[in-house]
Amino acid sequence: MKTLKPPLQRLDTLIQALHLRSDRQLALFLDVTAQSVSFARRNGKIPDSWFVQAAVKAGLSVDDLLFEHSPQAQKIAQRGEVEVPLYHVPLVAARLSAGVGSLENEGNVIDRLAFHEAWLQQKGNPAHMVLMRVSGDSMEPCIHDDDLVLIDQGKKTPIAHKVFAVGIDDEIFIKQLDMLPGHRLVLRSFNKEYAPIEIDMRGDLADSVRILGKAIWWCHEA
Repeated sequence: MKTLKPPLQRLDTLIQALHLRSDRQLALFLDVTAQSVSFARRNGKIPDSWFVQAAVKAGLSVDDLLFEHSPQAQKIAQRGEVEVPLYHVPLVAARLSAGVGSLENEGNVIDRLAFHEAWLQQKGNPAHMVLMRVSGDSMEPCIHDDDLVLIDQGKKTPIAHKVFAVGIDDEIFIKQLDMLPGHRLVLRSFNKEYAPIEIDMRGDLADSVRILGKAIWWCHEA
């Protein structure tokens, strides 16, 4: 007897079967809006037509996409292959400033990118993770303008010499943190042309400073 996969598992199976990495890529493949895929994931309502369309375009089996223990899955198991569970981390519209600060702090999700779930779990709780893009060159040569940074919002305790996303009022920075005697927080740039930002955590700015999370991974495209 066939068992229908849960809605989000069906959606992730569809993305994996098409060798895609994000909800946005799926939207392009299906010729639908990114908002449609985001709505489907958020509400757990995946149109059946998407699976039929994928089957026709890519030569896939609808049964393999929709049901557990399908013939294709059995063949994979017999060959000793392992299906790697993926976790889709949200990419938000907010941008991390690697310069003088960013005012783009809206938290709406604009896409989701797939990571190996086991790898994320080694780093922390995937449910607390979010992807953000970088603006500016103050963290070069390690972090470039328009790079993607994976932030673990579950890790907000400052650690010396580690990179964190930090909010000051409505600005969001990505900086290397340091703590100095006298409750002083220092935001340092990798680019030596940028001076450190020093904040007295007992002063007037203390209430406006928020450690948003630790940067656990970043990448840039060639």
